[in-house]
Amino acid sequence: MSKAEPEQWRIYVTIFVGLGWLVAIALWLIYLAGSLGILENIGVFILSIAIVAIICVLLWVPWSFKQG
Repeated sequence: MSKAEPEQWRIYVTIFVGLGWLVAIALWLIYLAGSLGILENIGVFILSIAIVAIICVLLWVPWSFKQG
C-alpha cells in the first residue's frame, strides 16, 4: 500500500511554527518573564504549547483523514 506524501507547504508551515515558537519563547524569557511570577510564566509556556499544538493539529488532521 503506497502512502501519499504530504504537501510541501504543510511541512514548511510546521517548521515555521516550531521555529517561531522557539523565538517567541526566547524573547519572552529575555524581555517579559522577569516581571511575572513563576506560575504566570508557567501558564504562558503551557498556553504557547497549546497554541502550537492546535495549529499543527489543524494542519495535519485533514491530511491524515485523506490517508485512510
